[in-house]
Amino acid sequence: MSVELISGSHSVGEANYHMGFTPAYRRPIFQKTEVWFLTRDYMVAAAKRHGITIRAVDCGPDHCHVFTAACKNHSPAQVAGLLKGFSSYMMRKNHSALFAEALYGDKFWSGGYFYRTVGAVNVTTVERYVKDSQSKHWTKDSRQRKLIEFRR
Repeated sequence: MSVELISGSHSVGEANYHMGFTPAYRRPIFQKTEVWFLTRDYMVAAAKRHGITIRAVDCGPDHCHVFTAACKNHSPAQVAGLLKGFSSYMMRKNHSALFAEALYGDKFWSGGYFYRTVGAVNVTTVERYVKDSQSKHWTKDSRQRKLIEFRR
């Protein structure tokens, strides 16, 4: 699966996130197929409305993984808020009887989330590029600048 670069008026790049959400109290509400399908469909609808592409969604009994692409105008916090907020609202408004025994009150999702940025290259590749590729810009008799290595 290749991910296309997104062109903006002043930028070119990609912004993809692997995100993980858990239902409130980590209850296994996705054991019910209907809850899982409805939640997925609401997340896809929210993403589409905001110009975010969902490449994959899958759930375990008590958690949900989402792979988003084309998120250049949204931070991970915004993406999580959009997906969780709309799906929670719609599930509680229209389908609360499906999970009423497991969840109570106005909660559907837990407060936190997991995210990791995903790209076509990894940390090692970028580090090697930054360290080794700039020598092509210098001739042998010009002064060579040395890269200052930053360590955590």
